[in-house]
Amino acid sequence: MLGPRDMTLAVRISTPRRGSPARECGLALALWIGLASIAEAQPPPEITTAAAVRQLSAREAEQRLPVRLRGVVTFFDETLFSRFIQDDTAGIYLGPSTNTPWFQPGQFVEVEGRTSPGEYAPVIEPERVRVLGEAPLPAAEPTTFEQLASGQKDSQFVEITGIVRSVQFDDATQHHAIHLATGGGRLVVHAKSIPVSEPGDLVDATVRVRGVCSTAFNRQRQLFAIRLLVPRPGDLVIEKRAPADPFAVPTRSIASLLQFTPQGTYGHRVKLEGTVVLQQPGHSLYIQNGPQGLEVRTRLQTPLEVGDRVEVLGFTAQGQYTPILEDAVYRKTAGGPAPTPETIAVDAALSGNYDCRLVSLRAKLLDRARQSREQFLVLESENFIFHANVETKEGEDAFAGLENGSTVAVTGICLIEPGDWKAGEQWRARSFRLLLRSPADVVVLAAPPWWTLRKLLGMIVVLGVVVLAAFAWVGVLRRRVNQQTGIIRQQLQVEAALKERYLDLFENANDMVFTHDLAGRITSVNRTAERLLQRKREELLTMRLVDLVAENERAAAQHWLDQVVRGSELPVAEWDFLNAVGQRVKLEISSRLVEANGQPAEVEGIARDITERRRLERELLEISNREQRRIGHDLHDGVCQQLASIAYRLDILGDELQARGAPQAVEAEKIGALINEATAQARSVARGLFPVRLEENGLVSALEELAEGASQRFRIACVFECPAPPAAVDNEVALHLYYIAQEALLNAVKHGKAARIVVTLQPEGGRFRLTVHDDGSGFDLANAGRAGMGLRIMNYRARVIGATLELRSQPGRGTEVNCVFLPEGRETMREPTHG
Repeated sequence: MLGPRDMTLAVRISTPRRGSPARECGLALALWIGLASIAEAQPPPEITTAAAVRQLSAREAEQRLPVRLRGVVTFFDETLFSRFIQDDTAGIYLGPSTNTPWFQPGQFVEVEGRTSPGEYAPVIEPERVRVLGEAPLPAAEPTTFEQLASGQKDSQFVEITGIVRSVQFDDATQHHAIHLATGGGRLVVHAKSIPVSEPGDLVDATVRVRGVCSTAFNRQRQLFAIRLLVPRPGDLVIEKRAPADPFAVPTRSIASLLQFTPQGTYGHRVKLEGTVVLQQPGHSLYIQNGPQGLEVRTRLQTPLEVGDRVEVLGFTAQGQYTPILEDAVYRKTAGGPAPTPETIAVDAALSGNYDCRLVSLRAKLLDRARQSREQFLVLESENFIFHANVETKEGEDAFAGLENGSTVAVTGICLIEPGDWKAGEQWRARSFRLLLRSPADVVVLAAPPWWTLRKLLGMIVVLGVVVLAAFAWVGVLRRRVNQQTGIIRQQLQVEAALKERYLDLFENANDMVFTHDLAGRITSVNRTAERLLQRKREELLTMRLVDLVAENERAAAQHWLDQVVRGSELPVAEWDFLNAVGQRVKLEISSRLVEANGQPAEVEGIARDITERRRLERELLEISNREQRRIGHDLHDGVCQQLASIAYRLDILGDELQARGAPQAVEAEKIGALINEATAQARSVARGLFPVRLEENGLVSALEELAEGASQRFRIACVFECPAPPAAVDNEVALHLYYIAQEALLNAVKHGKAARIVVTLQPEGGRFRLTVHDDGSGFDLANAGRAGMGLRIMNYRARVIGATLELRSQPGRGTEVNCVFLPEGRETMREPTHG
């Protein structure tokens, strides 16, 4: 690849020395630009060593540079998210890839991929990995904990020696997690197998470990823990075994821990004896032996009682002031009485002599606090403030009965905060706290005094406020009376204006606005009502609302008004009203029940004149019916006849072909069958558009044909029943009823998935009822408001002929459509009009 220097040299070599200087400069510039574009088009060179990838910065690694290198697999386990290889220069981590199979340590592989900044150090994102054969693992480099902690050995195959502190088996990864202490630090070794039969036999053993260094890091690419991944069983070697019986070692005193000794065994487990003063299962155990106390950190949860004698086996570590025991195990040797706490003063606690010991102090309660499951007491003794804490159950308030200011005796484990240490008897700790065993460790010695300075000052303040308030109240009352008088006067003016505005809106509304009592007697109307009904207001106020409805609709209107009075929420209704000269006025009415003191008082209603709108809708429907009838006739008399003629001629042609023995006779027969099927479908469509049987034989015959056709077309059981047919049905009424039944049948088949449908026509009083009942899936009537166009058209057709349509349905129990009608229709029932 050419660099800028190479391109400049190329320009100098290739530039001719003849011609003008300007021309020579132009040619040189053009050549330099061409070479630069060629250089930029060339891809970057492949990286062939792991060390070269590790030396990249995060920004350089983000450029996804090509990598091709060969190395040996040092550790590979997807459960630990660990994929490492190492070549002659260094080890490197392979990022996740769907193209990467499961490899075994010792396989020699070739990796092709791209660089990535990784989450800690640069890594390789493999695109292709190919196994070339087998190879020995690289020689493990002896290292120290400080080198591992620096991050320099990340991904490298290393060797380190240390003392095993604990061993746990992880079911998720199927690896042993071995905590190893080495060189002043701790790390975790992951190994599939261990060189002992029981994990506990490895604790306190000195081991030499070979494995891949794997770091744990945070989101800021900072190291916070170290892992060592062991690829083979032979890479974990015991150099010095732990004692066969760990508890067989000599017992030491708590006071001897971390004391000067020329020949010590620091780093290995020690055995101590003591009396249990507090246990936090799975976390800590506090024991005491004579004048010394000790915190023992252990994962064991075997329950102990305060006062039990125990033997403790663990690793000595530095606490804040006194030694602690880590990774410990214990066993109970005997029971015993609970130890007696030593009563001390604040100065004794700060001296450090009672750290981790059970003590008791007399103090004054200042306050209480809570954090999660821990409850804290803020205490004061000898003008020194300290706190005590105890762990309780979730939601429990163990100190609810304690009052601030009480004098209490507090018993617990004394834990000091050393602060700046200085040699000498005069040194005192910065602070201390008491770790309580239970809420019972707090005993109230004296309740707080009731009459305190704070309460006295509060009483004086209250009396002063009362006196000032009494003087201020007189002035406030006087001002409030004046203000209230002005407000009342203003409200009366507003109410008068609102009343006048309401009367104006009421009287000049475009719709008829009215009220009536619970018996239906009109109590108020506006001017629009006088204009629509052509009656004086005085006359209307003496009438019932039902008296104004046309005779043939009064019964239904009375039923509707009764439901309104009972508080039912009903949709708007349409009724024909008669004005003073006998003319019909179609009004759309919406009403609501008005309550007073929780009891029904009257009904408010609004009536809108929809006479013209209904007339136009009726004309549109009649036009639609006429057009539908014309199309049905044309389809039946035209297309169906032509198809029948074609089928006849094709039948003749088929006979001639069959007589000649022509093979096309079979095809002609199939075509004829298709034409006959098309003819039948066209006739079915024609009957759907306009039922010829209805025009020829009336409603009963048309409904019978509709049921029979539905049975054949949809392959269901559809039955028509008419025990007492009407003598005659108006043609328009019959046509709308037929379409209502047809729509109900289609809904039952398509939406209800019905298997049986019963269509019934029977008399009911002076009317007739058309019923379509199915055994389909049904639906929730509460959602009927979101029904489709079909139900709305059915309702509209019923209103056109003066019929009432009722829908009944329940999920899983089918649907029933009822239409109650007059055979002679609405038009013949109207009273004669005048004018």
